[in-house]
Amino acid sequence: MTFDPELICEVLTSDQNNSPIKAEPGQSAFLPCKDPGQGAIIVVEWSRTDLESGLFVLLYRDGKIDLGNQLPSYQDRMDLLVGQIQKRDASVVLKNTTTADSGTYECRVTKTDRGTKLISSISLVVAPRPPGWREAALVVKGNKLPEFGASGDSSSI
Repeated sequence: MTFDPELICEVLTSDQNNSPIKAEPGQSAFLPCKDPGQGAIIVVEWSRTDLESGLFVLLYRDGKIDLGNQLPSYQDRMDLLVGQIQKRDASVVLKNTTTADSGTYECRVTKTDRGTKLISSISLVVAPRPPGWREAALVVKGNKLPEFGASGDSSSI
């Protein structure tokens, strides 16, 4: 699998190992995993701490994603930024998130110069917007902002 920026309408990011990443169902979430050390990455293991061990959210080895060891619910939804591996970046994009994707994700890398190392542990929270929350939209007519009266109403909107 490769990363296709056109498939992602909204990518939500967070600093590695800091604040939880929040997404709404159906959105894509960017899970960072950048190793600051030296040496080439040869294996990338993305797992979830609350799911069965032995299978991965994503496993990259031998230059490709290993679908035989991937949890079925993540197949066709995980994009590894393969071109970034040489830059020691094993970040992924989880597409079409669901509330079942909420949990703690761990990224481990194996490098040529040392063993496997935990690089990031990220909490993902997938939840719908709270009831009553709406996005504000500004309607602009003919390159001019509408004029509002004393009551805040606008007859031009």
